[in-house]
Amino acid sequence: MRKIFYLALAFTLLISCKQNTSKTPASNFPISVGCYGYSDENSNITFQVTRVDPMVQGTLIYNYAEKDRNSGSFSGSIDQNIILGTYTFISEGIESTRQVAFKIDGDQLIEGFGEVTSSGKMMAFKNASDLNYNGDITLTKNQCAN
Repeated sequence: MRKIFYLALAFTLLISCKQNTSKTPASNFPISVGCYGYSDENSNITFQVTRVDPMVQGTLIYNYAEKDRNSGSFSGSIDQNIILGTYTFISEGIESTRQVAFKIDGDQLIEGFGEVTSSGKMMAFKNASDLNYNGDITLTKNQCAN
């Protein structure tokens, strides 16, 4: 009787420890892990995407001319080819958070801009569905400068 109990216990543990391998294939996402970058004569942006499943995570570095460089972490999601998330960064020794959006266009990410509101240290879009993706800031895969 004791052997049956231990066999049942071992079998139950084995089944409960089995990891769920039914992840969505990477090919179902409009972007992939990698480095996306933008640069002009004086400024550059690097977005190192480290996770897409459907959560998007990575590191962002903004290095604008005549402004302090800031770098930090990004965490967001993809909905209808728009990445919308939170960028937590350090600039001038102060931690801040702001919402960031990118429209996916092939191997490019076009940064979205719009009216923002402030709540403490958090800057967020007033209406994330009304952003302007005019192409002024376009990050291209494998074009990282930082």
